[in-house]
Amino acid sequence: MSNKKQSFNKTMISDFDRVLDHRGMSSLKWEFIARNGEPEPWDQTDPELENEQVLSMWVADMDFRTAEPVIKALRDRVDRGIYGYAAKTPEYLDAVKGWMKRRHDWNIEVDWIVPTVGIVPALNMIVRQFSEPGEKVLIQRPVYYPFTNSIRNNNRMVLCNPLTLKDNRYFMDFEDLELKARDQEVKLMIMSNPHNPVGRAWSSEELQRVGEICLRNNVLLVSDEVHGDLIMPGHRFKPYGLQESRLAENCIVCTAPSKSFNLAGL
Repeated sequence: MSNKKQSFNKTMISDFDRVLDHRGMSSLKWEFIARNGEPEPWDQTDPELENEQVLSMWVADMDFRTAEPVIKALRDRVDRGIYGYAAKTPEYLDAVKGWMKRRHDWNIEVDWIVPTVGIVPALNMIVRQFSEPGEKVLIQRPVYYPFTNSIRNNNRMVLCNPLTLKDNRYFMDFEDLELKARDQEVKLMIMSNPHNPVGRAWSSEELQRVGEICLRNNVLLVSDEVHGDLIMPGHRFKPYGLQESRLAENCIVCTAPSKSFNLAGL
């Protein structure tokens, strides 16, 4: 390992021993719900509960300080005092390409990269671009609720291929998926990989079966892979783009640094 790589890895290590309290900072996780009249994340009327000891775990928002290179880059930009439109620079494209290669052994081309303001806006754009009002979009519940919103808010219909629970582990129901994908009104399938909230990192074999069904039935696959960097020991995340080209070319992969580096507020 080169000294340069050793230095890079050292600077990217975050401090997971210190939990930061970001209440009082307009944090959605801790305060926004209570301020808007919804139930608070803890019961302040219960004398047995000390608020500081209760964990707010309803949203994917960490209480750890992000990596120092991210903080430094933001500080440098803030200190310049100019916050105009950002360009899609070669450095930015190379950073995305390099990350995918180093972390997931996925060789991507820079002309595949289409920046958006976020995955949820991207899903809405994809639904509008690749389907018509009244047509159907497949999802696999239980799943991240904005999938449903991105479909219904654009006047499309939700068609559910429910996951099945066996021995405390979720699986895809491929027979049901095949049946529903044959519906001529189905134009898209939105998949969560790794799955939010059930936690499955789908295997290569499972991804191939999904891809084959979608390709065979002219259904465009959309894979939300925002949690791909957060994998438990003993498991491995497989980007859908690692499938053979005939399957990968029938897919749009959505990803972001928001979960990996806790940047959802930017």
